[in-house]
Amino acid sequence: MRITKNILLVFVFLFFGGLYGSHLPPKKEDKRGKGIRLGFGPAVGFYTINENHTKGVNPKIGAIVSFRKETRFARDYRTFFLWGVDYMIHGLTFQSYYFAKDSLKLYNKKFTYRYALYVQEINVPFQMKYSLRRENNSLYSPYFMIGYHLRYLLPGNLKVTQNGEDIVIDKPTMKFKNFLGSQQLNAFLSASFGWQKNNTSNTKTGFFVEINYRYGFTPYYFQTDYSASSLFINSSHLALQLGLKF
Repeated sequence: MRITKNILLVFVFLFFGGLYGSHLPPKKEDKRGKGIRLGFGPAVGFYTINENHTKGVNPKIGAIVSFRKETRFARDYRTFFLWGVDYMIHGLTFQSYYFAKDSLKLYNKKFTYRYALYVQEINVPFQMKYSLRRENNSLYSPYFMIGYHLRYLLPGNLKVTQNGEDIVIDKPTMKFKNFLGSQQLNAFLSASFGWQKNNTSNTKTGFFVEINYRYGFTPYYFQTDYSASSLFINSSHLALQLGLKF
């Protein structure tokens, strides 16, 4: 409970800091637009899973759709606060056990069933960005960001097969091993590096290219009658975002 309270205090600081930055008086030469960023791109996960119950772990290509509201955090037009929402889907395949109904659960290291799991998440990011060039008088600006992302797990999509034949198709409830208030709630830390074309008086819309790395704090898992116990999955993610800024 104490950890949760501390995290909430961080969120309150970032939120009101962002509000303060958004109320700084703009200068006449500020042509950055409305501070809206829309992005989309592929993501790849790096997974480890309980090796006592699985083998042959392989990632699937995922994707992230993102929305950001960006506000100026300082008068130098280099430091900004961003918050928003992401939809992230990612997945993996692995071999494991399958236990038929009313059968004896025998853990004999014979992993003859193939699991294909897709994980869906809603992420709420809080990020600080620093541009290497002033954004109000530079056409192009490289930048880097650090961030804290709340993660909410949606139901997964799972298919279990044997020798190419479908055994079960399911939507298991995904849970974090360690959670914040709800079993579906935890967080990422992230680091990003990007390059953007800024808005100008001639072009009201800019664009950006960004590489983002996310590291999860705790493993997540699903639990069913037919699967092995303790299928804890650790993951980090590398994503490429292409987008527009208004």
